[in-house]
Amino acid sequence: MNFRQLATFVGIYEDGSFNKAARRLNATQSGLSVQIRNLEETMGTVLFERSAKGVQPTLAGRRLYATAVEVLRQLDRVGLELRDLSGQITGPLRVGLMPTFTRGLLAPVLSGYMAEHPNVDVSVVEAYSAVLMDKVAEGEVDFAVVPRSAERDGIRARDLGEDREILVTRAGGRLRHLEPARLTELGPLNLVLPLRGNARRDRLDRAFETMGVKVNSILAMDAMIATLDFVASSDYATILPQTICGKDLEGRLRWLHPIEGPVLTVGYSIIEPARRAPTPAATEFIAHLEAEYRRSARQWDEIIASIPRR
Repeated sequence: MNFRQLATFVGIYEDGSFNKAARRLNATQSGLSVQIRNLEETMGTVLFERSAKGVQPTLAGRRLYATAVEVLRQLDRVGLELRDLSGQITGPLRVGLMPTFTRGLLAPVLSGYMAEHPNVDVSVVEAYSAVLMDKVAEGEVDFAVVPRSAERDGIRARDLGEDREILVTRAGGRLRHLEPARLTELGPLNLVLPLRGNARRDRLDRAFETMGVKVNSILAMDAMIATLDFVASSDYATILPQTICGKDLEGRLRWLHPIEGPVLTVGYSIIEPARRAPTPAATEFIAHLEAEYRRSARQWDEIIASIPRR
């Protein structure tokens, strides 16, 4: 057994296809087949069941995957430590963030991080959770922040925190700025929400049905800036996590209403490629991001605690 065979095995396992794995690993299908055949001979067992639809791991394959991912991750970590003995943090950093974090936290995080690490080449991709998860699994970004979701092969996740959901309306609306909102008492609502299939939209739809929220009209829009602009100039409202709403706390264009009865929340995870160790550049950026997120969360806790209850 060698590391190349393990990397080949993990790639095929995660892609479910020799053809897809060959493209990702920049190799030929025949070359990957030889690597897997040799690995199976070494292990003395079959690791994949082949069919016209692709490959499925056997029980032995599933057991090997968990170990292989950890071995590759440890090897990657050793390589990073050896390359960074100088103590300087350099190199490229590719970050994936949802609009919640690009609007709510990115500017102060970038300012502090780039001042401390001027030799890191930072690039940021803004997208919704499904796209970000694919990019992490494919190794196109070093890490991403997404709503908590089910486990997925090729991705390692850890908890970041939890936001309270906020009803966002135009300034001068029916409720006072920062007055709590009970959605069941406000309907029928006109809402701007993400398209179906978006994790938050699906979760909100389930909550509306469970709570008996009356909805008159939904404008489906996967464009955050356009959503905020439209809400500020119309009778449509939207529902957003508290982190993205920090810029509207003064209540100039939009008014904010923490949802209660019941409280709605959304949790976040930091996700990384399972087979790779985080680079020092990524580790430092995540530390800055977590610190800013905690600061924002404390601010919201204080605001919500100060709101008079009905």
